[in-house]
Amino acid sequence: MKENKPEQDSVSSCAAYQTPLPKEGGGGCADGGECAEYAATDNCVCECNRAYNAETLHPLVSLIDTSAPCSGGSVSTDCYAVVFMRGVADGAEYGRKYYDFTDTTVLFLAPRRDIDLRTADGKMLIFHPALVRCTPLGMALGDCSFFNYRRDEALHLSACEWRVVKRCLGCVGDELGWGVDAHSKGIICTIIELLLNYCRRFYARQFITRHDANIEAMAALDALIDGEFASGRVASGGLPTASAMAPRLGMSPCYLDDMLRSETGNGVDDYVRLRRMRLAKRMLIAGDKPVSEISRILGFCSEKCFAAVFKKVTGVSPEEYV
Repeated sequence: MKENKPEQDSVSSCAAYQTPLPKEGGGGCADGGECAEYAATDNCVCECNRAYNAETLHPLVSLIDTSAPCSGGSVSTDCYAVVFMRGVADGAEYGRKYYDFTDTTVLFLAPRRDIDLRTADGKMLIFHPALVRCTPLGMALGDCSFFNYRRDEALHLSACEWRVVKRCLGCVGDELGWGVDAHSKGIICTIIELLLNYCRRFYARQFITRHDANIEAMAALDALIDGEFASGRVASGGLPTASAMAPRLGMSPCYLDDMLRSETGNGVDDYVRLRRMRLAKRMLIAGDKPVSEISRILGFCSEKCFAAVFKKVTGVSPEEYV
């Protein structure tokens, strides 16, 4: 109704953060009760608790001690999960190099990705998208691109960083032990948001400590981009994208984009466009191709478009640049 439009707008503004609730039945809790509304057939917070024989203190979020005996294996959940592993022996599996810290390894998993429930000596924070719906945390999750990183792009913490993280996890555990009330959701979401903000800081630090390796990766990326232009594929297939190039560099698209932003301040799309301008300058200086041909090779829709973009970037037209 028209008189309720403000309320409808408020609800619709949350749509981007909504995930369909799992189907009813088969959760990890006793039949009925609060968990029944959110229980998936096999994959939910309650199911993960049951694998560790842990009590479900809240149907949408749990902090699990993964050093406890586990009856499960790998499960694909409908939840977000942050897995903390202490003293991982096989660091290579998680991408740890000699320039990384070794105290704790952290994996971030978005819904519908497999979680290994047999992780030893650590903690796992798992929460359902319904918990964060229409909250500041739900909106902030869009900036936490590390939930879509590969397994070998994990975060490696120092002992000091782990102490900071452990305090946040302790606050989550204390709040879960308090019991569910009208304030539980807001407080737990605030603590998780603080935890993820710290993790964003620690990933930014990790990109700094990996600077030399990042420079090597960027050199490989430059060669890949130049090869795409030289092959003529850009003229018919469009500019190279993160999703197309990242696998060829052994990275996830999100990690490649974040690494570039850390090193250059530009994401993949802007970086490719800047690289295209560098190639345009080289080709114009070489003088062995007309402007129309350079425009086509570089994937511009027309010579006029190329000239406009080139002048915007350099301050002069292609003809004036030579």
